[in-house]
Amino acid sequence: MWSRYNAFLLQPPQLTVAWVDRPTEARGWLVINSLRGGAAGGGTRMRLGANLREVSYLAKTMELKFALAGPPIGGAKSALDFDPGDPRKHEVLRRWYAAIEPYLRDRYGTGGDLNVDEVHEVIPMVRGLGLEHPQEGVVRGHLRPRGERLRQVFNTLDRGVRAPVTEHGVRGLELTVADMITGYGVARTVIGYYQRLGRGLDGVRVSVEGFGNVGAAAALYLAREGARIVAVADAEKVLLEPRGMDAAEVERLIRDGPDRLLPDDPRCRRDPTRHGFYDARAEIFVCAAASGTLTEAVLDRLAAAGVAVLGSGANQPFRERQLGSTRVHRAADGRFAVLADFLSNLGMARTFSYLMEEHARPDAASVFEAVDCTLERALDAVMDRSTREDRGLLAAVLGLALDRIGAP
Repeated sequence: MWSRYNAFLLQPPQLTVAWVDRPTEARGWLVINSLRGGAAGGGTRMRLGANLREVSYLAKTMELKFALAGPPIGGAKSALDFDPGDPRKHEVLRRWYAAIEPYLRDRYGTGGDLNVDEVHEVIPMVRGLGLEHPQEGVVRGHLRPRGERLRQVFNTLDRGVRAPVTEHGVRGLELTVADMITGYGVARTVIGYYQRLGRGLDGVRVSVEGFGNVGAAAALYLAREGARIVAVADAEKVLLEPRGMDAAEVERLIRDGPDRLLPDDPRCRRDPTRHGFYDARAEIFVCAAASGTLTEAVLDRLAAAGVAVLGSGANQPFRERQLGSTRVHRAADGRFAVLADFLSNLGMARTFSYLMEEHARPDAASVFEAVDCTLERALDAVMDRSTREDRGLLAAVLGLALDRIGAP
């Protein structure tokens, strides 16, 4: 399987677009790994240091994700090498979408990702170009609906992504499906894995790397199942709580914190090196920050801290030396139960694919149910393929996804 995955990674993508923003010198890339099914999909991210290798990896990850979540299309990704804290962020994003508008119109669908918000940035900016929805390229290239059906799909997508989350939400906050569904999927994958072992999460200790939409939501839903959140890291701070935080405490952090960051709290310390965070005693580690945070050295520290399960909220969390390398992936798969990124964080991809179905209902309950069902089936298939319950899950899900896309 690892040879198959290596060959898949090394196969050149079907299309690569490189761009330079003259006013700011920001750089951007769109990588379409394939146009399987007539279209490709993948979100837009922004961070200092983004590069073509990263985008290529992520486009391939999206191809595998659609193999599990649907629709049966190719993977793609776009990324901007620019500081998301710069006041010119929105200008750069608008110019980027204008540059790739022909692809957005008929073959590429995008959405929010790291430091780019689906509802408040992607949707209005794409509409400013005269497009109906960020997924228009997938709708036109893959579904190819006509007349009233075309308008119905766009309407359902728009309403479903913006649908308010109440039952699965946080009291006092106005949250949407787009805010919560990816973190929900990460948590449900961990919960489903434990259920298949005949175990619950009461008292199980969890560390969470990243406190944006994905990490915060995953922490919340795990805590609601009885887990104790013992360590949280955001881009600037680390919060260590050895006794563990329950769901009420996690809700408070979400309510009180600024966008994608932990709030001011006496337990927090500014620690960009995350000293002590990776060493916190925990059974589950949720990586929901940027790509490539998990090195072999970090894996050593997590294993020494008692971590047995890795829940991947971030795409491509393992830091490999070069495109095509699988050394860190294999090391992780031999030491932990790895719940792969393209499995555990397929929530938004499944949201889009569900809302494109003919009888989809654009409400939060229906979307969450669709994600639940997809994850349940995928987890069953992975566990059936794996020879062990606690190792080799990454190889099993890779084999499943590669089979579905017809990779040799």
